[in-house]
Amino acid sequence: MLDPYAVESFEEFWPHYVSLHSRPETQRLHAVATLTFGALVIGGIVTRRAALIFLAPLADYAIAQTSHRVFEKNVTTPWKNHAWHARAELRMLRLVLTGKMAKEVARVRS
Repeated sequence: MLDPYAVESFEEFWPHYVSLHSRPETQRLHAVATLTFGALVIGGIVTRRAALIFLAPLADYAIAQTSHRVFEKNVTTPWKNHAWHARAELRMLRLVLTGKMAKEVARVRS
């Protein structure tokens, strides 16, 4: 199998990312994870509590990876390209919140 990280652009990577996040449960938990990350960072800045900022990526990772193991039965490797994974998380969050992620999964599968 071709290494999904050997592609030249984010748009070439996106279908691989979608394939790892095909179940609605995973998508919703990723949305929770991303929103939790944002809330913790903002809360940490507002309250000047560095511990909240430190916890943000840990909470995000724990929620997201749990969804992969429980619902997708797969493992992701976000450390291979942090920028693409962060961008994909934000795109998926937008698609989940607007109710368009199922359509995107169907598009990528076809």
